[in-house]
Amino acid sequence: MLFAPLPAPRAGLHYKLSGTFGAPWLVFINSLATDMRLWDPVIERIGGRFRVLTYDKRGHGLSDTPPGPWSIADLADDLLALADHLRIERFALCGISVGGLIAQDIAARAPERLSAVVFSNTGMKIGTDTVWNDRLETARTQGMGALVGPTMERWFTEPFRADPARLTPWHHMVSRSPVEGFINTGAAIRDADYTGAAPSIRVPSLVIAGDQDGGTPPALGQALAEAVPDAHLEVMEGVAHLPCVEDPDAYAVLLNTFIPEVARR
Repeated sequence: MLFAPLPAPRAGLHYKLSGTFGAPWLVFINSLATDMRLWDPVIERIGGRFRVLTYDKRGHGLSDTPPGPWSIADLADDLLALADHLRIERFALCGISVGGLIAQDIAARAPERLSAVVFSNTGMKIGTDTVWNDRLETARTQGMGALVGPTMERWFTEPFRADPARLTPWHHMVSRSPVEGFINTGAAIRDADYTGAAPSIRVPSLVIAGDQDGGTPPALGQALAEAVPDAHLEVMEGVAHLPCVEDPDAYAVLLNTFIPEVARR
């Protein structure tokens, strides 16, 4: 794992390179209150088809936490600066939840950088001001521990939550997530709305939803797929907000099928 000391106003980012050297680039963006380890189960299954970049968003994992407030565009510019630092000119992009908002921003503003984009468990607008203000106030006054229970219910299905061996690592990841990073990223999600930008996206697009997702219900994914020209929607069964964790086999199949197919166009 490596660290890119990107100059201000960008955040220095902790990142990892894996996969097959010389293969097409695939970049993953993790969700709120997680770090790059979110993608490990999928990366193990993508069969060496890609050269993979994973990283911790600002305020997460081992990356820097510059002063707030932040916007989704700030988070998108962090990633573009990291890609420039690594001399990655063009790449496929897969972002989940807030990562999907970041992916929408990049697809709308810098489509020439993308060969394909996957919007996973996200929407053009996620949640309401009231929902986010309540969560941010809880984090500010009670700490991340107070958010773990409701977060696990949104993120995972009941069978997954019933298995401590599977649930406990994610419980720990959220409870140990930096409060300042959560608050600034959560405020960026609250303030973001890509309803106007989505129809302008001209990158080959796949939208993934989970049929039991309590954080970004399938209707949000459907609306996004209908707004983005020629986007394809896949609703995964038996999973909630993090299908890359609950069913990495099926998730990897979607990526292994979609990305090489559109790259040949």
